Amino acid sequence: MAERRDDRSYSFDPVYRHLLRARDLSQNADVPRDLKAEINRAIELCQQRWQYCEDQTTKPSPALAHLIKETFAYPWEDAHKEGRVSYYATPRMLTGNLEAQLIKLITNASKANMVLEIGLYTGCSSLAMAEALPKDGKVVSLEIDKGIADVARSFLNRSPVGNKIEIMIGPALNSLEILAEKQVKFDVIFIDADKTGYVQYYKTIFEKDLLASEGTIIVDNVLKDGDPYSGEEYEPNSGAISEFNEMVLRDKNVHKVMIPVRDGVYLIRRMKD
Repeated sequence: MAERRDDRSYSFDPVYRHLLRARDLSQNADVPRDLKAEINRAIELCQQRWQYCEDQTTKPSPALAHLIKETFAYPWEDAHKEGRVSYYATPRMLTGNLEAQLIKLITNASKANMVLEIGLYTGCSSLAMAEALPKDGKVVSLEIDKGIADVARSFLNRSPVGNKIEIMIGPALNSLEILAEKQVKFDVIFIDADKTGYVQYYKTIFEKDLLASEGTIIVDNVLKDGDPYSGEEYEPNSGAISEFNEMVLRDKNVHKVMIPVRDGVYLIRRMKD
């Protein structure tokens, strides 16, 4: 069975993980009490900072709050064992409200009408973006697994804006080809799928001209549990994320900023053509 990981946002921070290890090591009676207290305080501050940011952020809509709650309650392990989903999904994959509100704000500020999402999971980010769109706006979300797409659809249908979200099932690159043939352009593109595919997704977006002029790409998990900058290998496929980050850094056609929200978010803005 896959290793269980903490679903809370601060668990993505390697500093937090090392503090937990330091606390375990400090249980030795020879360690000064003051040092133990400082380690415990540092752990508390990591948790409190995360909670403070959550508390200072716009609360989710009733539909989004329900989706988040149901995602945590869903029996993912049983669904995988029974073959209802092709891979073992975990609530750790959920965007969460803090990041959902960030991408919702960016979508709204961009005055987006057409949004593309690569990687649906249960629809947290797609619903947040759909809530920021005008009445005729649309989110196209790509998901490889039909079982997971069905779960997401059941959640999204309970939202008053669920009808703005179209789900395309199948390999993302195939779906991107279909969208390109239709000459669709997107104002905002959110990438949060298999990490080994990030480089090719990015290249395809530009090769197939899927991003509108001055459009924005938002990419999740670009800090990958700290592996790209720590030199550690806590998470699999972190090398693919490092490769992606370096490619974006070298791209002179975009303005970019990486921010340490949750597991790292890359904001990439296309310059004028």
